[in-house]
Amino acid sequence: MSRPYSIDDPEDMKTDQVLFTKEELAENVKVPPMVEQDLKRIISDRMEQCGLYFRCFSRIKTAASMESKFERKDYNQGHKLQDLIGVRINLYFDDDISICQNIMANTFDVVNWSTSKREEDEFKPQKLNGVFRLPAYLKAEISPQTWDMCIDDTFEIQIKTMFFEGWHEVEHDMRYKGEELWSHYPGFSRYFNSILATLELCDKSMVTLFEDLGHALYKSGRWSDMVKSHFRLKLGAAQLYPEVEKILNEDMVNTENLAKKIFRTPRPVLIGQLLAKSRRIPINVNTIIALLNDSVFHDPRLEEVFSKRDVYNDGREDTDAESRHYEIRPLTRHTVFQMKTVVDGSRMRQEEKPSVQLLFETCSNIIYSWISQKYGSLFHGMPEKVSSFHAEVMAFNVTVLYNEEKHRLKAHVRHIDPEIGGRVWFAEANLYESYDGTPSSGDEEIGGKAEKGARPQVWLETVNGYAEPDREESAGTDASSRFFSYPAFYKNIVDNVGISNGLPCSGRRRILREDQIGEVAAAIKGERQFPIVLIISKDDGHGMMDEDWLMQLRVSDFTRTVWRYAHVLCSYEAQGRELLRQIGDVRYNSEPQIPRLYIFWPDGSSDDYGAEDIENSSFGRHLEARGDARTYDIVHGGQAFYHRIVTDLRDYNVSASMWDGFRLDIQTGIPD
Repeated sequence: MSRPYSIDDPEDMKTDQVLFTKEELAENVKVPPMVEQDLKRIISDRMEQCGLYFRCFSRIKTAASMESKFERKDYNQGHKLQDLIGVRINLYFDDDISICQNIMANTFDVVNWSTSKREEDEFKPQKLNGVFRLPAYLKAEISPQTWDMCIDDTFEIQIKTMFFEGWHEVEHDMRYKGEELWSHYPGFSRYFNSILATLELCDKSMVTLFEDLGHALYKSGRWSDMVKSHFRLKLGAAQLYPEVEKILNEDMVNTENLAKKIFRTPRPVLIGQLLAKSRRIPINVNTIIALLNDSVFHDPRLEEVFSKRDVYNDGREDTDAESRHYEIRPLTRHTVFQMKTVVDGSRMRQEEKPSVQLLFETCSNIIYSWISQKYGSLFHGMPEKVSSFHAEVMAFNVTVLYNEEKHRLKAHVRHIDPEIGGRVWFAEANLYESYDGTPSSGDEEIGGKAEKGARPQVWLETVNGYAEPDREESAGTDASSRFFSYPAFYKNIVDNVGISNGLPCSGRRRILREDQIGEVAAAIKGERQFPIVLIISKDDGHGMMDEDWLMQLRVSDFTRTVWRYAHVLCSYEAQGRELLRQIGDVRYNSEPQIPRLYIFWPDGSSDDYGAEDIENSSFGRHLEARGDARTYDIVHGGQAFYHRIVTDLRDYNVSASMWDGFRLDIQTGIPD
């Protein structure tokens, strides 16, 4: 294997095999989701136009997957990776493979076809692979650096039947990639082959079954059912016209009658006629017979019936999605994360405290970079560096107002949910300089506050959420808690710049020291948006914390989970009791039993839990949601308490009044 290949080193062009790291591929190969979605839409539209039974799946190859394939395959400048984007078409009938192949060949520019080779005495899945050139408009959406990474401007389509799809992934991993499993066990390999033979027989038998059924229906004079069984297409519910049925019945006196001609017409002939139409037509027994009559039979009696019926438009309201009626309802806004906090620069590697200018510039660049990476493929005119910008297309919107001189940045972005109809996701950020946390217009004089010794600070307000019509089936569900998530720019600012919200923010387990008690007591009684979780441990008898009790709470994991929206502090018993005394609340003067856990909420309320509360806790942990089918795992003790507290902290975040966002009255902008 050659050394790693670099696109910046001309000498590497001479090596036979090229290799890239996952990081190199992730940095250079960027494929917007719309490329994959458009390819899938084009394919699905063509398949639906001719009524085939199919399912379509697609994926964009990940950087890790590409790295692995470069290691396994002998790729070079003459032999490039061709399946950056892959589409899989699963068919229900074996004879549809060749039909689908022709459809794809007439839709895209074919590079090559390959099929699984099967010897006479062995069984393998019938799989057809096609490599096609990307349409020019889709290639233009992909990052230009992609083509320097030994990647071809192509995509791959796999075509196979549903029977083989059911086991193909297992076969691929445990047979194709795991030949050593079978090398000394021919009996098991033969057993596996017999299963594959059964699946192949099922594919063939299914076609034979419907063909034989169609012949029986022909003999019985059941013309609609004969058409459905013989052609095996997705048909609408339209009934056969009575006058057409009468013509078919009367024509049975002829040896080469119309019904027999219909039954003997190969499926590809009909499918070709459906695809030749300039627009999609309803597919039902009447349109099928009309198409065949136009192209094959030319029977004047049928021509007269269909011309009077306007057959190719008849039934359109029942089959075309565009004619369905949808009630337009107002969108209700749901918050899934919010925060108002000081950006203090505590995580920046600076010898001195970062200036307001540096903090503002750094945070502005983080926010704008996130917007650019997420939406830049949609809006090609978006400036590379942070600046004011507005663009929108359909339900996608980016608005940034930037004033470097006054230290103000406002941003609003939104996009449609690719999976949930009617749902629109949004994120907003407000970054500004202030002495007291109150956003100003940037025009008022604030020098008076500076003269009194106040220091300006950089404040960040952000909200993440979605809007959708009220859904009856979602009544009573806690959607915000299920969707809880903060925008990535907030995470980057917290992790790489640092924030302070009542207390400095830290992702590590913190032990309350004696000299910090006053600061923490002041934070508990002061203004903040972060809840403060205080875990008071019992002495283990050796002057140390009782780690067995703390392990029930998984303190380190708990801290890493919530540290971007809550403070977590551990305390020895003496320091914990002193903190409670300094808070001055009468509830803490009764010498509570230790160990104990408190949550001090920003609104001044608190929750108080003893060891028995934690040990007796029970909680239904949500594991998976698929439509209305939800799965829960009932956990007990410390594990249950852990999940309960995390849920409580998140519920507080989404329901509190921290920052409501811009509350836009218009769709295209945010307040100046």
